[in-house]
Amino acid sequence: MTLSLTAPFAIAQGSTFSTTVGTAVLCLDDVEPGFFRNYMTAIKPAYKQEQGAYWFKASAEMYGAAVTEVFVSDESSAHRFIGVLTSLPPDQLAEAVNKAAPAGTGFRKDNPNDKYSTYTSLSGSVIAFQGKNGKMYCRRDRMLK
Repeated sequence: MTLSLTAPFAIAQGSTFSTTVGTAVLCLDDVEPGFFRNYMTAIKPAYKQEQGAYWFKASAEMYGAAVTEVFVSDESSAHRFIGVLTSLPPDQLAEAVNKAAPAGTGFRKDNPNDKYSTYTSLSGSVIAFQGKNGKMYCRRDRMLK
């Protein structure tokens, strides 16, 4: 019985990666680390846990950019976040996402005079350097208990 319920879910995950992960990374959806950790673990287990996040290898496309890794905040972080590492540098990543993402999520360079400036969208998503490539993420503060 369990197999019949989980098999369609696994297939759906592969076909909805861009929508499920992408809308959260663009800060257009709720950033719930537990959900995304479970979602990614169902595809492939995390290969490391460091820097306040679980890290997952990925081989997917999201808004015209090849995604190589996904990171999701763990319980040690003061923030809730989800992000992706891509094979594109930040300027090309911003251009690709601006062309392919839902309307209203355009990225602008924070400091046009700085070669290494971050890009920010109106929804609060950020594109920054990760080595020579770009990372895109959404970060929210955790609620105080």
